[in-house]
Amino acid sequence: MDEVRGFLDGLRREWPEVFLRRRPRTRFRSAPSVAAMPAAPRSAPAEGGLEAHFHARASFWAERLGVTFGAVRVKDQRSLWGSCSRRGNLNFNWRLSLAPSEVQDYVVIHELAHRLEMNHSRDFWAVVERVCVQHKAHRRWLRKNGARLYGVSRPVPRAS
Repeated sequence: MDEVRGFLDGLRREWPEVFLRRRPRTRFRSAPSVAAMPAAPRSAPAEGGLEAHFHARASFWAERLGVTFGAVRVKDQRSLWGSCSRRGNLNFNWRLSLAPSEVQDYVVIHELAHRLEMNHSRDFWAVVERVCVQHKAHRRWLRKNGARLYGVSRPVPRAS
């Protein structure tokens, strides 16, 4: 477990400098600020800690969207950043935790918007834009940097 924590903490120390230089300023509507959100867990990168982290973000944004959701799970998905089932269960890729918090919030908002529109219609994107004005910039960030995040292998803890 300590090896996993050390690995992810190292990535968080090195990568923000590169990503922050390229990231546009983000503005969210209908929310006090992203700074009001709980900070990303630095000492608990294990799945349970990430599930709590994404659950907190989902709770924050669900209240603003006026939706509910079921379970929150963190998975090792091969091609998705997140998904929302018809029952309202949310799944997030663990690699999303390596992205800037604004991008994480965009994915959470995107999945919660499916609670109102289970498609990607104009109505769906209007829901997303209602609380995440910069959603297009965040999608571009994921397209541009996603391959790097997918290049990160999940460290396998060694048996003691």
